[in-house]
Amino acid sequence: MYKNSERRFVDFLKPYITSYIGSVLSAIAGVFWGLAPYYILYRLLNGLVSDFSYNDIIIGTLFILAAFVLQLICHGLSTAISHKTAFRILEEIRIAITNKMLRMPLGYIQLHGTGHFQHMLIDGTERLEFPLAHAIPETTSNVLIPAGIIVILFFVDWRMALAVMVPAILTLIFYLPMYIGIMNEFANTYYSALEHMNNRVIEYIRGNKEIKIFGQEKRAYSKYEEAIRNYKKSTLKLYNKMYIVSAPALVLLSSITVSVLCVGGCLYVYRSLSGQIFLFSVLLSVGLGSSLLKFTEFMDNFYHIRNGKHLIDEILSASELKEIASEKTILNNKIELSHVSFAYGKETVLHDISLTIEENTKVAIVGPSGSGKTTIANLLARFWDVTDGCITIGGVDYKNLPLSELMSKISYVTQDTFLFNMSIMENIRLGNPAATDEEVKIAATNAQCSDFIENLEHGYDTVVGNAGAKLSGGQRQRIVIARAILKNAPILILDEATAYTDMENQNKIQDSLMALCKDKTLIVIAHRLTTVTDCDKIIVLDAGKPDSVGSHEELIKTSALYKKMWSAYISKTSEIGERKESFYAKNGV
Repeated sequence: MYKNSERRFVDFLKPYITSYIGSVLSAIAGVFWGLAPYYILYRLLNGLVSDFSYNDIIIGTLFILAAFVLQLICHGLSTAISHKTAFRILEEIRIAITNKMLRMPLGYIQLHGTGHFQHMLIDGTERLEFPLAHAIPETTSNVLIPAGIIVILFFVDWRMALAVMVPAILTLIFYLPMYIGIMNEFANTYYSALEHMNNRVIEYIRGNKEIKIFGQEKRAYSKYEEAIRNYKKSTLKLYNKMYIVSAPALVLLSSITVSVLCVGGCLYVYRSLSGQIFLFSVLLSVGLGSSLLKFTEFMDNFYHIRNGKHLIDEILSASELKEIASEKTILNNKIELSHVSFAYGKETVLHDISLTIEENTKVAIVGPSGSGKTTIANLLARFWDVTDGCITIGGVDYKNLPLSELMSKISYVTQDTFLFNMSIMENIRLGNPAATDEEVKIAATNAQCSDFIENLEHGYDTVVGNAGAKLSGGQRQRIVIARAILKNAPILILDEATAYTDMENQNKIQDSLMALCKDKTLIVIAHRLTTVTDCDKIIVLDAGKPDSVGSHEELIKTSALYKKMWSAYISKTSEIGERKESFYAKNGV
């Protein structure tokens, strides 16, 4: 049913292996120049037992300064290359994830929530920057420095080399297995708590208005606070365990110098080791301890990489809607659902549905809440693919149509309107990017929104704010309808498209929609049954199955469920009218 993306996290790294090799080589060169002063120091210490001139000291000092400068240059070059590479990789990852989201079933995004993707695109990806920019080249250098120091000591005195190497190896043998074990035990809990906290933060900010309206400040804040406490608890638990391991490791790293002092001191006392080699070994042991300490600090970054790799691979390997490259010839816009079933995960919500929607007809889908009305609309727009069965348009299975061709045939207006943070003109023009300003205004007029737009200070150039926050719900909905009118697709799906319009404008919009529906296939998802009485056909759903099909008059006579829904709707409408009249009478309105 779906195809899977073959790209994984490592695939983003492969094109930049050469860059990372250059960064590592620069880091290695920096290590070489960092070790050079030790060699000069060794030569100067050897000079203590023989005469050396003032010029030898000057030359040695200048050489050490030059080595430090070259080390700094190599380190800077390595860091510059790795940073540039890291940001290129992060850019490609973000673009790949957003492109992947366009090819995913809408259900996958809804299942994981917007917070998951926002966290992945912003915080989760950004957390990879430090490991990619620093850990790879700098860990390499911090491994090579101890190795280089031990090699130098073996050339100088093998006994001092062993005095350094043995405690260093014991430290790594003690530290690494315990560290890996703790991270494997607690890392998943830590990252889960972090993501949960991020989701709660996003939910708290986005739902702040609703929280205040419904007086849920304490409840919402308690959930938000609980998520923060859970993250704190997980973090402290992880770091407390880490401290138990890192504290002895620091002691063992310090024991390197102690080992050198003890072994070298004994050998010096018994005249088996020269004083200059003894001092030189002590200095090298200090440098080795600091390098190993930095190496252990960078270990955390590899778990950030592993977690990021897991999340990225999970998203990029998710199921995709099958895409067909070649266009198909569709003779008409007749829609057929043949034995269609659909499940959200393990929960089946549509059961073996077979329906026909003739071209240029107006069809309504009604039913109790949760009966599957919106699910059918989402399947028709191919936001998901059916679990079983097939949907055809003009006799062609719509899975065999390119998504771009399918979308050009369908306009979908939902009750959940969304406007982009740009002008009203550009928001409407999304329906047809090639439309002129005049065509946009005609669409707005047909959607009954030109009057309020022209009364705005900047008219059609008014920027609507994030998600259209500067406009009312009804205004946003009319702009979305104008967008659909401008698109002028042959199939129009309206999912409670007039839900937020006031009574004054609802009739006007209904008239404009009727004009729009001329020579089009119209599918209406509605709770207000009065809006579908003139449909050619009404499909009544119940628990994911068709209960009955017919016109309004036919269903009133033959469908017990539809008759019950109609009676309940009329009764509720009359009750609301009576309450309004009573309120107006009491308040003298």
